[in-house]
Amino acid sequence: CGKSTLLRCICGLESLDSGTVRLNEIDITNFEAEDRGIGLIFQRPVLYPHLSVSGNLSLASKSGHEEALEEVGLSGFEGRAVENLSGGEGQRVALARALLAEPDVLLLDEPFSALDSDLSVRLLKDVRQLLKKRKCPAILVTHNQKEAEMFSDRILEMSG
Repeated sequence: CGKSTLLRCICGLESLDSGTVRLNEIDITNFEAEDRGIGLIFQRPVLYPHLSVSGNLSLASKSGHEEALEEVGLSGFEGRAVENLSGGEGQRVALARALLAEPDVLLLDEPFSALDSDLSVRLLKDVRQLLKKRKCPAILVTHNQKEAEMFSDRILEMSG
């Protein structure tokens, strides 16, 4: 029913047919995606295989890599090749990169659904705690009611 499309419109990857996107009371509808201050994490982490973990983080910021990786539980991973990361590690690198850009809001498009159940729950709790600590609001798209309840302060159910 268009949940992922809604996220893509919010962050500027797709255009709206009508309406506006407002962030902090500012109409950002016509802003370029990179000027919106919005982070996005997909179901499968978008990592560049020719770059190390640190190289991928450099796309968001040239500094702060050690602290960002420590924050997501990946201390010492700076030099690792991304093709050697597990699914959970890849998602944590994607999260670290998104947070390095210091977004005003973070959009999560089913980032836990490709992970095994135990890892999914652990990562979900870690991400929620980290976002709370940073006071970074987030929108999570999920088909998993339990995930939504564990992650969210408020839930909007969309059906179509």
